[in-house]
Amino acid sequence: MKLNEFLKSENIKIGLEVHNKWDAIDEMVKILMESGNIEDISALKEAMLLRERTMSTGIGRGVAIPHASSDAVKELTVAAATLKEPIDFESLDMQPVQIIFSIASPKERGKSYMELLSQIAKLFQDKNFAQKLLGVKTADEFFKIVSDNLG
Repeated sequence: MKLNEFLKSENIKIGLEVHNKWDAIDEMVKILMESGNIEDISALKEAMLLRERTMSTGIGRGVAIPHASSDAVKELTVAAATLKEPIDFESLDMQPVQIIFSIASPKERGKSYMELLSQIAKLFQDKNFAQKLLGVKTADEFFKIVSDNLG
């Protein structure tokens, strides 16, 4: 299971404008919805908000990975965005977030999407990776950088 099998260029937004983490989650759910793999946007959004209220998905180094599993999701789907301006995501390192990956998983896939969470987190172990992504102008460039850096 590789991240680039579930992330498509059409589900990547560059320079997304949001004002806080709740706006960001709302926008990421909309991007996930565009995949055609989500049956009920409200149910997915509620699952993602519930997950975020439990504990911040801001993992540090300017990255957040809001995620949820829901019966509203037909197929495992990933979306990503760079933000026009950094926002507070209550991250573990207290740094603002400027890159978001979001994962929607069907309930029956259980926690298999945890492997994707791990792959995303691993990408950001390279201190320069975030800067590479923030320097892109197109979704295709973003996708290529992610694909080229998967182990």
